Amino acid sequence: MTQLNIKNLGQIKSANIDFGDLTLFVGSQATGKSILLQLIKLLFDFENIRDTLMKYGYQWEADISNFNELYFGEGMHNLWGESTKVILYDEEIDLQELLVDELPNESEQIFFVPAQRVLTLENGWPRSFTSFEIGDPYVVRNFSEHLRLLMQQGFSNKDNTVFPQTGRLRQDISDAINASIFHNAKVELNTVGMRKRIQINVNGNLLPFMAWSAGQREFMPLLLGLYWLMPVSEDSKKADIDVVVIEEPEMGLHPRAILSFILVCLELLHRGYRLIISTHSPVLLEAVWAIRNLQNNNSDVKYLYQLFDLKPSPPITELFENILKNKKFSTYYFDQEEDGVEVRDISSLDPFDEDLSTADWGGLTSFSSKASEVVSHAVQDTL
Repeated sequence: MTQLNIKNLGQIKSANIDFGDLTLFVGSQATGKSILLQLIKLLFDFENIRDTLMKYGYQWEADISNFNELYFGEGMHNLWGESTKVILYDEEIDLQELLVDELPNESEQIFFVPAQRVLTLENGWPRSFTSFEIGDPYVVRNFSEHLRLLMQQGFSNKDNTVFPQTGRLRQDISDAINASIFHNAKVELNTVGMRKRIQINVNGNLLPFMAWSAGQREFMPLLLGLYWLMPVSEDSKKADIDVVVIEEPEMGLHPRAILSFILVCLELLHRGYRLIISTHSPVLLEAVWAIRNLQNNNSDVKYLYQLFDLKPSPPITELFENILKNKKFSTYYFDQEEDGVEVRDISSLDPFDEDLSTADWGGLTSFSSKASEVVSHAVQDTL
């Protein structure tokens, strides 16, 4: 995946995306970030999506409007219309041709973690593909089905512990997640009323999924998705998956927990995945800004240790060196204008850029700057 050009897709007027190893999408609500992410999944995994829908008995009769509703969700029948242009690898994509072509099924290339991920766990167990309403987006149903199959297969460990697990994550990253999210509690897969359920064990007290903290509930399906991407073998990855899409990973998380998640992102990059993430969190932008500056200055990995407050270790040093030397970071701002959304490249994240969209990181730092300015003026007025 290198470049994608789009015109008139839903509220998106135009977008020209040159993907990095990690690409961030920022912008206010309802500016088309989710639509664009789902489109990327559709372009690369259409054959697999088509066959999965047909396997579960869904039909759209080669009608684009029906397919839009079935894939993107209820109310999206006019999303991809006659004026829509999608160009990938300099080739224009015709959705109607995709709907009628008898292309062979291919393995998934993109693993999608949706913003609605917490809805995929029902009382501590993943929902099946067909348990969702027809109007629910495909990516939500597909993600839940992946988790269900993962849970059915088990984790190949001797006990029922889901977190922490030896060998699934680097110990330093596992420790960071524990310190910022689970606080020495264990996540277990237990049998409750003759049915398996995920529970959290706090000093011997077993809590059902809905009694967890909001951050723990939001993070749990994301963690299970990461387990699916990280087989128990250091540096390994899913053979067919090239790209991981994650929507709003910061939901419910304290900034310290977001930093732990960023470490997981660096681990995924190190294993060979490319990431596309939509976010409203300035913490993610600050981390990317810092890493880009360290790259530009050929800085030592010791500064990444300082950034993430970690003690040096050979495995993390190897990871950090790979990130600083080999990985490209891109950021795009979904700018809401009167006639639609313009997707703009703000990858430099230069706070001194004349373009305010770049300088305030797509609006994520604008209030902080305004608050500082207001307080400064107030203090001056009292002198």
